[in-house]
Amino acid sequence: MKMTKLLKIFTITLAIASLAFISCSRKKNTADQNGAAAENTQKENARPQWQPTKKKICIVFGYGYNSEEFVKNEVKRLEANFGLSDEEASENSGLIIPYVFPDDLKVGSTGRISRLTTLLEDVDLTGIITIGAPEYTSNTLANLRDDEKHPLLAIYTLFPQDDILAIEATSDFVLDRAVEQSDNVQEVKEEAEQKDIGGIEEIIDNAIDYMTMIEEPLKSNSELLTHVNNIAGAYYKIKRYVDPETGLSSINHFIIEEKNK
Repeated sequence: MKMTKLLKIFTITLAIASLAFISCSRKKNTADQNGAAAENTQKENARPQWQPTKKKICIVFGYGYNSEEFVKNEVKRLEANFGLSDEEASENSGLIIPYVFPDDLKVGSTGRISRLTTLLEDVDLTGIITIGAPEYTSNTLANLRDDEKHPLLAIYTLFPQDDILAIEATSDFVLDRAVEQSDNVQEVKEEAEQKDIGGIEEIIDNAIDYMTMIEEPLKSNSELLTHVNNIAGAYYKIKRYVDPETGLSSINHFIIEEKNK
């Protein structure tokens, strides 16, 4: 009788152990499969290794986007994704030429955006992306676009602090936030620096990809809104800027409406 009970206990214990082993094996296999799937997804989403190129894209970091920490992190990220140009802008170097206003554009002790014309004079430019463009940027961009050395220069303007009508006239498009304009430059600068800059990395990457793919200015037609939506990416919704006085929609000026949840 005791022997029978012991046999039953042994049988039950063996069955439980077997079930536990099977369960653990299934969990391990599932974890391995999930890990492999995640790894494959990361590989699929990873950017290809950048290639040296003679063509260059200049990115100007201005008001609100020129802090040492932000620029350092962003330039490091751009270097990994697209490669940085060398001083000669040679065909054996990367795509991106980063400049920081005012530090990289000083004449004496004063930062002058106009110096950009000289710095980029002999560069084989595909385009320029400005982020937080300072005052008088529109004049410099107009001079660069009028130069016969840059016949198909694309210009994307993000969150400018320059005169809005002037910057619209010299840009493929302007992407902005709904912020009141002010004649007080310092006030505007401080306000810009307090803005949330989340999602800017995706916008910059998309802008670079667009410039590289199209290699010419975006046309101001019915398709421009779609292009800018693609550049803004999933992080933002956008709409056309509407002049509060006239009620007219801008052709190439767009406003970030809200962050997607």
